[in-house]
Amino acid sequence: MMSWGILAPDSIVSQRRQQNLGLGSAVRHFNDRSVPGLGGMWFPMPILWSVLAVSIAEELRVPALPVGNAIEALMMRQAKDGPADRRVRGARKMQDLKDWSFKNLKRRGTYVVQPIRMAMVQPLVALSFVRGSRYGAFAIHTAGAQMLNLPEMANYRRILGEWAHGRSPHGLNKVIEDLSPNKDMPHEVRKLILARLIGGDDQSASRRRALVALGTGPSASQLDAAEPLSEISGDHWTDLRAGAAFMDLRNAALAVLYRLEHRLLQLRDANQPAVLSVDEASKVVGEPLAVLRQCARQQGDRIDAAEEASSRKFLSEVRDFPDQKLLQKLAERDQTVIRWRDGRIGLGPAAGEVSANEESEPVEVAEFAPQLFRLYNLHCVATELKGGMNPGCRDSADEERA
Repeated sequence: MMSWGILAPDSIVSQRRQQNLGLGSAVRHFNDRSVPGLGGMWFPMPILWSVLAVSIAEELRVPALPVGNAIEALMMRQAKDGPADRRVRGARKMQDLKDWSFKNLKRRGTYVVQPIRMAMVQPLVALSFVRGSRYGAFAIHTAGAQMLNLPEMANYRRILGEWAHGRSPHGLNKVIEDLSPNKDMPHEVRKLILARLIGGDDQSASRRRALVALGTGPSASQLDAAEPLSEISGDHWTDLRAGAAFMDLRNAALAVLYRLEHRLLQLRDANQPAVLSVDEASKVVGEPLAVLRQCARQQGDRIDAAEEASSRKFLSEVRDFPDQKLLQKLAERDQTVIRWRDGRIGLGPAAGEVSANEESEPVEVAEFAPQLFRLYNLHCVATELKGGMNPGCRDSADEERA
């Protein structure tokens, strides 16, 4: 995430460096089949902020997106000056901010580039708090109406509504304190979100409920087993195993491209032509290319079993293409960091830049397969909704704050 301030950071985060290799649909498929409807949520407070934002936007008859940004930014007002916490954003961006009015906070550029609400689009819809396909066009749905009707929510909604109308209502500081990202969620709101997360008889709720019932896992080593854990259905287990295997294969392919990027940047820095023929490239990537082939051999059956078309097509390329053709295909799939042009491999427009994370991912924990980060995210949010301390909220003073 981009850091703002007087001094420029050593590395500028790139919004362009999205090396999905044309596999975005497969990534979304396996995320949703593994942990349906969770998006990037790993702590629940942003759901509450968004329901308030959508409700206020409806009253003002304006798009919900700037309202959501303004409310999220407001809730960071006190938290940003406290201890380092992964839930807090804007510590640098809003360091010298004096105008905390709704009119100012809703402006583009006042808050961080990637607000937390971006990760809430899917769970807000999947759990029926809102309806719509884009945050800016959201409208309150059944669960959202239930939340707003809770006695605990009435005062928050009234005060934030007055603030959005340009007033300075009494009690605003208390709302900011109560709904801070690092505070406990109101009890009845927490119960409602948990009910939406693991209640119901549809397949999505059943899969989330089964994973929560596990307590921890499944881990990467557990997913190596063909037989599912007792709480998990056979179809779900197939999807989990395929998703982890596919992510491994994609990451192995990216390692090949990283090696090419490193060599091409060396050439560029040495004032030499930053291009490679496929034969030259084959010599550069011998080790990571061998690892990629081995991954396809060892885990290909797991990917095939899920019958997802784009991941199987990618697998067949890795399995069947000779080295030169495979490298050409990987470069063609990328075109952001490495690209194929005029019969040679060269640098793309985002080469050498630092990638921006699309979703907030808690630190990897061995008990949860790291390829499927939603597994740990679900554990984090469910633990908090049950009244425990969110394990993803450990202090992170050593991490860069937004």
